Amino acid sequence: GINSYIIDAIIGFSVVYKALDNLGAFPLWFGVQPSTRAAVLIFGFLHGFGLASKIIDYDISPDGLLANLLAFNVGVELGQLLALGLILVVMTRWRATPAFARQAYAANVLMMTAGFALMGIQIAGFALA
Repeated sequence: GINSYIIDAIIGFSVVYKALDNLGAFPLWFGVQPSTRAAVLIFGFLHGFGLASKIIDYDISPDGLLANLLAFNVGVELGQLLALGLILVVMTRWRATPAFARQAYAANVLMMTAGFALMGIQIAGFALA
């Protein structure tokens, strides 16, 4: 496993990255748009690594380990699909409103602020641990 403070700080960074991506900051600031596929792969790998590290903390019994891990992962994936379906419905309706652009900008700034806060808290926790 890896230190959970580091993983959580990386998760905060991924939130900041996505907010900046949503705001179109990369082409504006750096003249290049990062590959969405590469970002999803890298951040997905790191999030998965963090989840695997958390599973180690559960101290799962070796009896039925494979079945327990499969059940856990299927549950996680089903939860993600359910959440994404709900988000898709909400986002489709929100995008149809006249105030979407203004509200989306504010939402991304708030998301970025939350990501920076998570990073700071986790880095401080790591430094103090």
